Amino acid sequence: MRPTPGRARRPPVGGAVGGAVTAVAVVLVVVVIVVVAAVRNGDDVPSGELLVADAAFPSALAPIAGGGLLYGERLTGRVIEIDATGRPAAAPVAQLDVSTSGQRGLLGLVVDDAGRTFAAWTEAELPAMRLVVGQVAPGPVRIVWDGPPSTELGNGGHLELALDGSLVIGVGDLQDGALADDPGSVNGKLLALDPDGPPDQVPVVLSSGWTNPFAFTVTPSGTLWVVDNSVGDARERLALGDAGGRIPVSVLEFDQTLAPSGLAAVDDTHLALCGFVSRRLDLLRLDGEAGATTGAVLADACAVAVTRLSDGRLAYADEMSIWTIEVG
Repeated sequence: MRPTPGRARRPPVGGAVGGAVTAVAVVLVVVVIVVVAAVRNGDDVPSGELLVADAAFPSALAPIAGGGLLYGERLTGRVIEIDATGRPAAAPVAQLDVSTSGQRGLLGLVVDDAGRTFAAWTEAELPAMRLVVGQVAPGPVRIVWDGPPSTELGNGGHLELALDGSLVIGVGDLQDGALADDPGSVNGKLLALDPDGPPDQVPVVLSSGWTNPFAFTVTPSGTLWVVDNSVGDARERLALGDAGGRIPVSVLEFDQTLAPSGLAAVDDTHLALCGFVSRRLDLLRLDGEAGATTGAVLADACAVAVTRLSDGRLAYADEMSIWTIEVG
């Protein structure tokens, strides 16, 4: 299905494309969020510290012990380990054969508590070029989930680790938004996978009705937050991703186009949001009791991914580089 004329999708975001559906007008979460951007001129926006200068679209970031990081290159299929100073390991952790046409490629990466590395990517095999999830290290690749055929846009593919050890993957509408509400389809869903399950496992649907939930994160207490992309004039929005059923009520709708490409939990009440179009890192504050949130621009140049490292820093990336910045 091609995008409807007059409702063009957002530019590529390492697997994330535009996708907000009109928000449901029923209040599920008593949270009101207001984002106040800092004045972005001169020294008002902090500068990050350059960590990696020559990555190939590092749209998948996964923290490891000691303040280090694994990053996945969307365009090469390589998974590379660096220490807290940015020094790379002698060899890639994994090398995957990926399709990179459109918004395909290596899209998601997590490391579980046992030190196993899992990735989500679009296979290079024609004609399906399926979106798959697999354990890629240590040892040979083991497919955990053989997902749907990918499309040029709206594949999703971001991965997070839930507190119960399950893998959470966001799947976009795959350019067929009508299937986002279909319980028999994985289109437009947040799904939970058993990391030890077979390739034909049936995922648990955490929520549905999304356009492209590429920017999502799990807070330290286990809450799943999502900033969905949008199509055309629809607003991008922040909502809970594990409330069950159709997409929950938005707790924030953005007035400007950001093209959300990454979301990281600083703690249980602060989120860092990266935007492919905005090309900045915004801080969001969730405060249910006061019913308000304040925010500021943390850094420029965030375009494709963000994560929180084990030493507390935020690592964020554009198409070629990775930076870090201190928060809190």
